[in-house]
Amino acid sequence: MSSKKVTEKNRIDKISFSLSSLILVLESNKYPLVITLGFLLLLSYVTFFHHHYLINHDGIFYLRAGEQILEGNGVNVKVSNAPVGGPILYAFLDQFLNNGFITLKLISLFSGTAIVFFSYYIVRNVSNSKIATISQLFFAFGPALQSRAIFSTNELLPLLLIIISLYFITKREFRLSDIILSGALLGISAMIRVQSVPVLLAILIFLLIRNRRIRTNLAYCLLTVTIFIIAFSPVMIYNYYTHEVLIDTDAGYYVLTNWRYLPAEWQYKIEQSVVTNTHVSIFIDFDVFLKNYFYNLFYHNPNLLFNFHFNNAISIIPIIPFLGIIPVLGGVIYILNINLNKYNLSLLLGSASVTAFLVFLLGDIHLYFFAIIIIPLLVIGIQNIRNVEKDLLPLLILPVVFFLTISIAPLDRADHLLPMWISITTFSAIFFVEGIPKIISRTNPRREFHHVSKTTLTVLLISLVLIANLGYSYKLFQIYLYNDTYSDIQSEFAKIFRKKAVSQQAGIEYKQIGEFLSKQDGIENSYVMANHLAYSYYAKSKFLYSTFQEGVKNDPLESFITRENWSAFDIYNSNITSYPSDRHGVYRPIPDYLVYKPLDPEVINPLRINSTQTKDLEVLSNPNDPRIPTIFKPIYQHETGIVVYKIDYKK
Repeated sequence: MSSKKVTEKNRIDKISFSLSSLILVLESNKYPLVITLGFLLLLSYVTFFHHHYLINHDGIFYLRAGEQILEGNGVNVKVSNAPVGGPILYAFLDQFLNNGFITLKLISLFSGTAIVFFSYYIVRNVSNSKIATISQLFFAFGPALQSRAIFSTNELLPLLLIIISLYFITKREFRLSDIILSGALLGISAMIRVQSVPVLLAILIFLLIRNRRIRTNLAYCLLTVTIFIIAFSPVMIYNYYTHEVLIDTDAGYYVLTNWRYLPAEWQYKIEQSVVTNTHVSIFIDFDVFLKNYFYNLFYHNPNLLFNFHFNNAISIIPIIPFLGIIPVLGGVIYILNINLNKYNLSLLLGSASVTAFLVFLLGDIHLYFFAIIIIPLLVIGIQNIRNVEKDLLPLLILPVVFFLTISIAPLDRADHLLPMWISITTFSAIFFVEGIPKIISRTNPRREFHHVSKTTLTVLLISLVLIANLGYSYKLFQIYLYNDTYSDIQSEFAKIFRKKAVSQQAGIEYKQIGEFLSKQDGIENSYVMANHLAYSYYAKSKFLYSTFQEGVKNDPLESFITRENWSAFDIYNSNITSYPSDRHGVYRPIPDYLVYKPLDPEVINPLRINSTQTKDLEVLSNPNDPRIPTIFKPIYQHETGIVVYKIDYKK
């Protein structure tokens, strides 16, 4: 055989071997691939056929901030609740598509899909393929993840980086390279969202206690922290050279707008610290901090975890309040393998009694009842942690450390808890696959349930959970994308048999009004004052942010639009949320157009309604009201009640 024929034969053999290897890989991973593909196709359909209009303010805000930074004007940009890594990345990617709305939706969609894919392999690192498949199904059918995967927000890309980092750290025999990759991914994630910091703490604790090789474990911890800092350093370098600080996010800003208990004198101090960028510590009044922290820890954030009040939660079974606690705690109790001896029972009952006594004595049972559930479980878990298989230890530590840390803040959405989702789905899958059959065996010593019956029951329960979640997601999409409402489960079933009117997609008013404004002369250099960035996004104009709850009561409306008597904090908040961002107050813009939408009572701050121009501005909802100054010229009124005014300063 000639050398040419031998070479050709070798090439064909290599191609054949490669194809055979690919087929083998696909065959051995068919279930996680099918689940991932199903998630991608379903959510692609929703996002491209049912989400045509921008409705999320946050994503476009980050995009605009990134655009301004890339234009070389980062010194005047302030992103209060997140680092600038995300905004810069989004603005860079949008240069290729030139459609911010689509760019952000694609990032969310592909990030969500990749999260579903990697979730299987994380769980398979610590358990078997059956539990990994069930956990991945819980991931894919999770309403909180699905709802974020279709929106133009800043949430899922940093979560994807966290998930991939957990894949490396949960390997049964991880190497030095796995430690490096895990730390680097968490550092990159922190450049977009700070949720990776509690995850880093959880990983460090795991590395310390995983075995008795203290020196090696400390070295691994030091390496992880070093790699994390190196990966995060571009943001710190940018902050230092642009703003002369290493960390530019402001916890005080988030506290001011979200904490439940905030004395007036402390609120003023935080407002001043935010405006002057002096970063007053959230511990300035430690009693106030503790009051808010325990409220967040035992009531507000658990509500987003297990759905106490029909909120969108990351619960395994969000459709029914509290029910999602059962599979999670059941899975945790199963892996702890607790021996119900006298010591453990005494510890459990004693911690529950002491917690209940303290709650009744010092707290409010309505607010702190969750403490009576979780603290005894935490105590008994620490006592029996040696019973846990080492492979499962990272996923057991993660939710505890993450929740204790993140509860410094009252989270405003359930998806902020999604870094815990890998643990929740894993414990729930263990409960359904291994826990329920074991419970049946112990409660039926005569073996009245055969193996087939146990399997059938498990499959039935899992199927019911998945179907319920699919229905819950469907309802969420109706609420988010079509402004639908929810009353109760019975009413929702009744709606199925009623003839439905065709509903307009949410956000269509933003586009219609924005496109109307886009036809105005000189709109690209004009400021549009509104409480949502979408108007100016579609108008391709500049943007002046207002909540329409600023100013001083009974002031003339002319002074409102010039922000003459706004508080320093209100002006600062308006400046940094506007486009272009005006962090240092150098632009001092006044609006050329004003878009007024009557405020929903739920968004009105009751502490401000009697001191600001909130009620005064309501006259703008009726363009024929004679009390409206002549400089406000109504040029458009939408069917939803939104009125557009052109401001004519010459009158």
